[in-house]
Amino acid sequence: MNEEFFFSIFEGLPRQGPGSDACTAKAFSMIPDIPLDAEILDIGCGSGMQTLALARLCPHCRITASDIHQPFLDDVMSRAKDAGLGERIRTVRASMDDLPFPEESFDLIWAEGSAFVMGFAEALAYWKKFLNQGGSMMMSDCVWFSDSPHSECREFFEKEYPAMKPEGVIREMILSAGYRILGTFRLPDADWWTHYYTPLSRRLDMLGKEHAGNDEGMSLILMIRTELGIHKKYSSDYGYTYFVMRKG
Repeated sequence: MNEEFFFSIFEGLPRQGPGSDACTAKAFSMIPDIPLDAEILDIGCGSGMQTLALARLCPHCRITASDIHQPFLDDVMSRAKDAGLGERIRTVRASMDDLPFPEESFDLIWAEGSAFVMGFAEALAYWKKFLNQGGSMMMSDCVWFSDSPHSECREFFEKEYPAMKPEGVIREMILSAGYRILGTFRLPDADWWTHYYTPLSRRLDMLGKEHAGNDEGMSLILMIRTELGIHKKYSSDYGYTYFVMRKG
């Protein structure tokens, strides 16, 4: 896959995955006794919609926003400065499986829809060491809601996200990794569309015209369009769940 083209599809979008400020706030509200001056690490931050939401929810915290794609980080800082939040947000370009931070240096780790890149279980194990004792973590991921999803939906995700698990299995993974679950909830279906699928669909229309002769690019665009169609038909079979947990 041409990574440059892949990333370009998502540049400039409000979000690089499903979510909303309301769900960020709901998940944050499940974390008791977070320090007023908390150190927060937002992993796979993308263009930082949730980064800015966290900065508003925790007005004295300091946030480190990390991502592998520099244009996303540039977007984070531009948005943060425009919102008057630039002094409390810094960006670090880093791979989520090779983070350049000291152990036990964050009170909260946040990962909205990004953990699938390295694997949920792997993220649970690796990121834990960066949390302070008693620190908390929020991870959202795409999970099965149904024990018997429609065949078209199941076959699509067996190809595109074969590691996808049922909600109950994710809960067991969290507990087995030594965390306490503070709360969970499912992302409302509308939050797939408002800030993600709807602007993404417009972007695909534009790129489809620009890259009509690019077979690899058109193949990727077709795959994403198929994903949008799958969600329209089968959103009761699967979706995103937010998992809020505490170390120890």
